[in-house]
Amino acid sequence: MSDRKLLLDLGGTNLRAGLGSTDTFHIEDISKTRVDKNEEIFEVIRSYIKKDNIKEIIFSAAGPRSTNKVSMTNRSLEINGTSIEDEFKVSRCDMLNDWESIGYCLPLLNDEDFIQLKEGQRNPEETSIAIGPGTGLGFSILRYINNTPYVFATELGNTKSFNDYLFERFELEPSNDFSVLESFLSGTGIQKIYRSISGEDVSSEDIVDSYGDNKKATQLLNNFCRAFGRILADLNLTILAKGGIYFAGGLMRRIHKLEAIEYLFQEFDSHNSKHHKDLLKNTSINLITKEHTPLYGNLNYSIVRRMHE
Repeated sequence: MSDRKLLLDLGGTNLRAGLGSTDTFHIEDISKTRVDKNEEIFEVIRSYIKKDNIKEIIFSAAGPRSTNKVSMTNRSLEINGTSIEDEFKVSRCDMLNDWESIGYCLPLLNDEDFIQLKEGQRNPEETSIAIGPGTGLGFSILRYINNTPYVFATELGNTKSFNDYLFERFELEPSNDFSVLESFLSGTGIQKIYRSISGEDVSSEDIVDSYGDNKKATQLLNNFCRAFGRILADLNLTILAKGGIYFAGGLMRRIHKLEAIEYLFQEFDSHNSKHHKDLLKNTSINLITKEHTPLYGNLNYSIVRRMHE
């Protein structure tokens, strides 16, 4: 029997897959395939099982997890781990939310796997936050209970309590286009806000790339970082991330290079209470640069879940 695990991560368009060893923490045969329906996902699984006698699958996908199913938020697919077990006669197929898998990757990060953007405390065995604006706003919490890591995925992106502040920050009139937090703080949100203030339909990547040259884009991204910093500070005061805060995803890898990122740090460190201001200043903010983060998180989960049982 092979000891390698089949690792799968399904995003908005593509399915990434690879074979991972829990002995070496190395992932081989990584592939990326565009998929639109379950049968195409099954074809990818089938191709890997032909290569190796796979008995265990760990599958992360963008959507809330219920028991061993993930209902995807950005496409009409439901991925059922039990159905995959039955179809391919594997001993188990564990389903994870994509931000659970990113959270389970945090304990694996070495110094070369991230960039420290803001100095502060980083104790890898303490509570940490993983967050990233992309198509939506992903957010998970890593906590250690009896020295064992547990990751808690959230639906932060669908909360509403910050809406009034965000309408004011971006100088927008309330509308159904901006109903939850990720309507503002995401790549999709950047596109929608820019469309509202300019009348133009431009990708979030092009908006970020025009920073400094385009007045509307520059103001939008400055306000985006101010809003993100303020909300992140509130989250940190709620959770106390002594292990640090970690940005994940392509959008923050672009934004962190802009001068706008300084507005995020200023808002994050701002508080009327000296005690709480010091607490915020002492929290590190980091950017994950490690490739295939969800796949490595899935690999780590295959070990950690045995500690949970």
